[in-house]
Amino acid sequence: MDTLNNVINSLKIIGISIAGIAFVVLMIKIAVEPEMKGRYLKLTKHLLLATILITVSLTLVDIPKSYYGDKIAIVDEKESKSTIEELKDKDCQGRETLNIDGKWYVVTDSGKKIAGLDDKDSLDDVSFVGFYSTGKVVDNVCFIRLFSESQGTFKGYFADIKYYRDSDGMIFSRDTTYPEYQRLKNEFNEKKRQEEEEKNKENNSTSENTEGGGSANNGG
Repeated sequence: MDTLNNVINSLKIIGISIAGIAFVVLMIKIAVEPEMKGRYLKLTKHLLLATILITVSLTLVDIPKSYYGDKIAIVDEKESKSTIEELKDKDCQGRETLNIDGKWYVVTDSGKKIAGLDDKDSLDDVSFVGFYSTGKVVDNVCFIRLFSESQGTFKGYFADIKYYRDSDGMIFSRDTTYPEYQRLKNEFNEKKRQEEEEKNKENNSTSENTEGGGSANNGG
């Protein structure tokens, strides 16, 4: 959404600047060529009308985003106590929401393909087109954007991607390179394996205690 704001603000500044310069030129023309005053006044009137219409149009584009964004921006700035189910009801499209480091995000896209051109190139969206190495591709990826930037009229279309999530559920930064992704993936898989081992140990221990208790009761 920052990109959209920058574009709108730039267009406003450019439009007003051009209109201002044109207005000064027309005023000078009226003073230098009084016989053409009627024509220049007509042009001035049209110029002012066009400036007003352009400014109002660009402002109207920004109003829906500001209206919805301001109501939800607080979620982005504090560690909300809302559950995922409660927050999901507030998303404009009922999409999946995530809390990462105290900030709320929305999963805006899924089934995407990201890839890098070389080992130093960050992984980018190449779902439709892009230059990349076939050996540096990650398929079936979700895009994660800030919750507060993914509401309103554009539903996050112009919002920057902050994180990716792969098919195994690993979340990693948008700026990750392919070698970094591989390292993070290995760490993720190792951690997952250790958690599964711990879980199996706990289950086995529980089963042994249950069987031991049953045997003792039968012996008595």
